[in-house]
Amino acid sequence: MTTTRTGPPSFGRILMVATGMLMLELTLVAVVLTAFEATREPRGYAFELSFLPLLTPFAALFGGAAALVLVVPTLVLAGSLGRRFAGGSEAWWWVVAAAVVIAAGGSLMAGLYVLRSVPAALAAWPALTAGIVPAALVARSFRRWLLRGIALWGTLAVVGTALLGGLALGTGVLEEYRPPAVTREGLVGTWTDGRGGTLELAADGTATADGLMDPPGFAPLPGEAVETCTARGTWTLAAAEGWGESVVTDFRECRFERWEIGGEEARVVLRQWDLDGEEMVALTRAG
Repeated sequence: MTTTRTGPPSFGRILMVATGMLMLELTLVAVVLTAFEATREPRGYAFELSFLPLLTPFAALFGGAAALVLVVPTLVLAGSLGRRFAGGSEAWWWVVAAAVVIAAGGSLMAGLYVLRSVPAALAAWPALTAGIVPAALVARSFRRWLLRGIALWGTLAVVGTALLGGLALGTGVLEEYRPPAVTREGLVGTWTDGRGGTLELAADGTATADGLMDPPGFAPLPGEAVETCTARGTWTLAAAEGWGESVVTDFRECRFERWEIGGEEARVVLRQWDLDGEEMVALTRAG
């Protein structure tokens, strides 16, 4: 169905509505990813819903920029296509067609200059199209109180999605990740970092580090040698600082923190993290 309009919405209105829609979409994606990440082993600092208010200024900035370079050109192209091929028709499918074209260009630019991967650009194309279409369709609307409606219904959508995610995790529809259950006896043996460094945990509580990067994950400057540690000390199994368990080693010559126990039941991993929440080193059982 086509509609006839006396004139297009103002540029400022389009930009504000599109920014609001993109912020809503980003928030919904963050909520869904939070529920999904709860089913996987944490990789550093996990995103929490409590972070959303802190990220609102950045979401507004990103949403405004995306609205300017993606949504506005989509509406301009859709209007041009409608005038050229349908006698001025402003049917919604012209917006979809224009979004596909604009998303292709945006994905190609991101894939070549940011991601530096053509497969990544192809994967981003449909996702970018799906983000542009609803923002563009709503932004072209003449309805009054549109921004207020986006805020109201968007809030309800975010809260409802979060509740559904929590319900799915609570009822077991989505299985929340739990670190593997281990015993002290099950940790006895040799663990390797895959680069020649090993950590041997003995049954009597002694530990031997041989060639482990020290500090773990430290990136030396070009031309500098990688520092390693070879020493003898002790180890024990203790509760982790967050949840689960960890291995605490005590080497006077080494600068190791506690080793967090992760992975799966069939493949236990001992990990350490840096201050930014990035994995520094992962030890797996040798052999």
